[in-house]
Amino acid sequence: MTDRNFPEPQQNLLLDNIRIVLVEPQGPLNIGSTCRAMNNFGLHNLCLVRPGCEIDSDAIKMAMHSQELLNNAKVFQTIPEAIQGSVLVLGTANRRGEYHEPNYTVQEGLERIEKVLSQGPVSILFGREEWGLTKDDLQHCMGCMRVVTDTACTSLNLSQAVLLIAYELFQKFGNPVPLKKAQADDPLEQPATTDELAKLYAHMTRVLSMCEFLPLVNPDDLFQVLRAFFHRSSPTAREVNILMGIFSNLNGFMKKYVRPKK
Repeated sequence: MTDRNFPEPQQNLLLDNIRIVLVEPQGPLNIGSTCRAMNNFGLHNLCLVRPGCEIDSDAIKMAMHSQELLNNAKVFQTIPEAIQGSVLVLGTANRRGEYHEPNYTVQEGLERIEKVLSQGPVSILFGREEWGLTKDDLQHCMGCMRVVTDTACTSLNLSQAVLLIAYELFQKFGNPVPLKKAQADDPLEQPATTDELAKLYAHMTRVLSMCEFLPLVNPDDLFQVLRAFFHRSSPTAREVNILMGIFSNLNGFMKKYVRPKK
């Protein structure tokens, strides 16, 4: 494994902005097969979050002709580290209507990706072999892509799921199209990154707790609805800055005029 700084793309291609993130993969065969699937379709940025296995000879064997991609895979302990700086984070799951996050077909997800791909990294999360992404995992996602399958058998092998998504990404973005300058005249009009959104959510949580809007018991259940709202709207950096200012003013007002309860 190499350091956590992603290599500069050799060519300025849209696909170089895609990160494939495997959350707690358990099998070296699947990791190796994922590398081969990615390499087949021009994807080169692989992140592993808390892998439950070693990168052994089985992984190397399955990553045929893709060992460089396997060697360059980045290992992280948390999802926020793996998706840092992303302008869009999409999960993959075969569930619908759960956890409030926007739910897309693969084609709808590609349309969402197309709107921001030239402006920064896009991370796509894949869950564990046995049960996929959890509710906590999906809190880091701005939406979830669902591969439509026969209802008699809805579960996909991990590397097969990556292969399907990688194929669709290559069909959509695989031509060597140079990246556009992302609103170079006004960087505040770029989509807010995951880091900027995380700061906003933390700030909102503090202020909304102070004014007793969030319940003391399970406050995150309600806040997840707010997260989903922002994820659907894809706010720009300027809009996030404005919201940060609003909540800062509200925080200052409450400290000045609202007496704490004894």
